[in-house]
Amino acid sequence: MDEALEWLEQPTLSDPLALIAFEGWNDAGDAASRAVGYVLEATGARLIAVIDHDEFNDHQVSRPYISIDDGGERVIEWPDTRFYVTTAVERPLVLVLGEEPRLRWKRFCQIIVDALNTLSVDNAVTMGAFLGQVPHTLDVPVIGSYDRPTRQTFGLLPSRYEGPTGIIGILNTVLRRAGLEAGSLWAATPHYLQTNANPKATRALLQKVELIGGVQFDLGELDVEVAEWEARVAAAVAGDDELAGYLREMEDLLAGAEADNDDGDGLVEEIERFLRNQ
Repeated sequence: MDEALEWLEQPTLSDPLALIAFEGWNDAGDAASRAVGYVLEATGARLIAVIDHDEFNDHQVSRPYISIDDGGERVIEWPDTRFYVTTAVERPLVLVLGEEPRLRWKRFCQIIVDALNTLSVDNAVTMGAFLGQVPHTLDVPVIGSYDRPTRQTFGLLPSRYEGPTGIIGILNTVLRRAGLEAGSLWAATPHYLQTNANPKATRALLQKVELIGGVQFDLGELDVEVAEWEARVAAAVAGDDELAGYLREMEDLLAGAEADNDDGDGLVEEIERFLRNQ
């Protein structure tokens, strides 16, 4: 057993689905980490295992957090990755949430594979989010690293991305090579809102998980957040004629790209063209 992984419980699960996200480079607008966090809170998932990040983290880059508890004692919170389990939906879910590690990614990914094997997980969905040339006024584009029939069935855009990747890109490949059925979902978020949490992208990811995983979440609380977020952004845009004009140009550009290609290739090309120019 790996010393970096501490088991609190090893439940026996029937056909579990793993949902995996990490804070950091893979997580524009906190969309992916919030997706897993939302399910965790909404279903009352229980903590079953923890990966200690001491050997995977650069503490001068991602520093531990110190706080004072109710008794006046100082408490140090170290970066880690946590495994949770919930059986409150149609199939058991293993939720994996943590901070993107900065060191020893190969070993880190193998620990996750071993943990999922211990829990009899054969199916995993990794989630991420990126900044792109997409307006907040349109539906959130969700790109999926699945085969063409699966993408078409679940309304996912294709991915042809080549370039620097994060832990999600590495882990998804490692999971597949280990024999798991694994795919990635990536939400595109507006680059002009990069400092804001994006509940609309979070909801888009969870709606795709519902379709792919055959589960259903209560997204009512998230719907309220999305409505409030859209109202705040609309008010900000209304006071900025230059931004409003830019949004109209993006809407027209992406609408034309989508119309030119039913499979979404045109839309993806516009997003990726923007990314390459950054």
